[in-house]
Amino acid sequence: MSFQILDIVLYGDGDRRRVLSLRPGEVNVIVGDSKTGKSALIDIVDYCLGRESYNVPQGIIRQTVRWYGLRLQLADGEAFIARRAPSARQSYTQDIYYEIGSQVSIPDAASFHSMTNIEGLEWMLSKAAGIRDNLHEPPPGQTRQPLEATIRHALFFVFQQQDELLSRKHLFHRQSEQFIPQAIKDVLPYFLGAVEDDFISKKEQLRRLRNQLKERERKLAEMNAIRGDGVSKASSLLAEARDLGLVEETQGTLIWEEIVNKLRTVAQRPIQDVPEAEIGGEAIEQLSATRERLLAALQEAKSELEAVRSLIADERGFAQEASEQAARLTSIGLFSGAQDNPLCPLCQNPVQDQVPTIAEMQSSLSRVTTQLDRVTKSSPKLERVASDIEARIADIKLQLAKNKEESDAIRRSSERLMSLRDQNTRTALVIGRISLYLESLPELEDTSALQTEIRRLREQVDALEVELSNERTQERIDSMLSNIGRQMSEWAQRLQLEHAEYPLRIDLRRLNIVADTDNGPLPMDTMGSGENWVGYHLVAHLALHQWFTRKQRPVPRFLFLDQPSEAYFPSDDYGENLIELPPSKDRDSVTAMFRLIFDVVEALSPHFQIVLTEHANLREAWFRNAVRETWRGGNALIPIEWKIG
Repeated sequence: MSFQILDIVLYGDGDRRRVLSLRPGEVNVIVGDSKTGKSALIDIVDYCLGRESYNVPQGIIRQTVRWYGLRLQLADGEAFIARRAPSARQSYTQDIYYEIGSQVSIPDAASFHSMTNIEGLEWMLSKAAGIRDNLHEPPPGQTRQPLEATIRHALFFVFQQQDELLSRKHLFHRQSEQFIPQAIKDVLPYFLGAVEDDFISKKEQLRRLRNQLKERERKLAEMNAIRGDGVSKASSLLAEARDLGLVEETQGTLIWEEIVNKLRTVAQRPIQDVPEAEIGGEAIEQLSATRERLLAALQEAKSELEAVRSLIADERGFAQEASEQAARLTSIGLFSGAQDNPLCPLCQNPVQDQVPTIAEMQSSLSRVTTQLDRVTKSSPKLERVASDIEARIADIKLQLAKNKEESDAIRRSSERLMSLRDQNTRTALVIGRISLYLESLPELEDTSALQTEIRRLREQVDALEVELSNERTQERIDSMLSNIGRQMSEWAQRLQLEHAEYPLRIDLRRLNIVADTDNGPLPMDTMGSGENWVGYHLVAHLALHQWFTRKQRPVPRFLFLDQPSEAYFPSDDYGENLIELPPSKDRDSVTAMFRLIFDVVEALSPHFQIVLTEHANLREAWFRNAVRETWRGGNALIPIEWKIG
């Protein structure tokens, strides 16, 4: 996919329309004098293809043109694009009209209305050129943003204005402007094909594969961590089980899964304990029964003692309270007589307030004294009961100690049975620990399939990383530029340019042409003469477009060259027609240059077009047949009636 130019159309006031028709797949020559509008064609086409700045020269064109139009030959149809000329106060406009179809005629300006903006036009033209999703990511450590190549970047390779053809420092269109050189360096690998069209999809595929690989590696790491943390413990438990004869001796080193399987087998073994009756027979049974009886009696005695101690404490509390009350009542002896109005024992004045009678207080004192006497008499009896119970508890403890000694003696007398019981106890302990360990393990699947998938994903990631790496891209760029350089060298020798005997190449770092001489690289900016600079520009761009076309790269299939013969014959030197000049070396050089242009276009026909603006007009039929218009004697890009009107 790509496109070529069918018509360049200018719209003036009213129904005025100027059409410059071109032929796709051929060389199209516009011959004219100076100041006829030849050099403005590149600016007009560039503006129609979405350039934001309006660079058409000041003068008659800006004064008379209201819309600029292009009719394009697409891969599967035609398109027409019209863009309004800005007013004197504007730098550009967003008013863009377009039509797309199998065949599109040139419309009248009356039908124009804004249908899209510059961004929409750029998207449409990028699609028409065949530019797919792409992205150049700067190397790590660089601060510039990633760059996506569009039709605007592709146009760096299709225009060569007069001063650009004569430049010894700059090879590409607009290379002298700020930021443009870096953009050319970033997008040229994509347009060459060093960065494949499916680069973005492969980058996305690589991102997905990396995520899948990371997730599966994380899962495997978790499973290995569980195994790794538990393998030493599992091995220790298996060793204990092996010491007890619960598992057979194994040869070699077991993996974690094998150890766990053996532990599961051990955990399922039944435990056979040795009954107490077998250790000491009937004697041990009798001693056990006696011990149980003594323990019950001991518990009962302790309960009785606790009750007696509680009662004693209660009696002591009552006695203390009663003693205090009796002491208070003895103060009745201070009152003399039994009159109803007693005198105060301190001041001997009558007591006016109502108080209990002396008889009542004497009665209370007698009652409290009797109760206190009874409690005092019963306390020694309770103390004797407590002492008897304590003696009984001490006796029971002595009997228990004797019972234990007899039981231990009987058990020690049967060493075989005791050993058997100890081993069963150890077995039960180990099996219990093994069961607890197994219950604490999560359900872990077999990791062999996961490891296989991880290896497969890692191989795919590694392959894509190599394919998408900057190193691989650079290898492709170097290979492609080497092939292009060989073609440049062949054509340079054909044009007999200086230093053509040495291999030529495009230096992507310098964005210039370099001849690799015996004494080292020789950049074009150190070479002399305008003829060499024009010749090297020409062979470089022809070689690039031959590559673009044959490799079907998404670059417009045209090359616009503005007056390449200027370096040989300035227009003031020969007037209107190069035919009038006598044969000379310079004339032969210009003829050879044009012949090369025609031969390249013919070899690529019908897929490549060149638009050549010239003041030179050769007598050769192949050149004269390619002339679409001649702008002399009043003829020019802008019709004379537009100037008059």
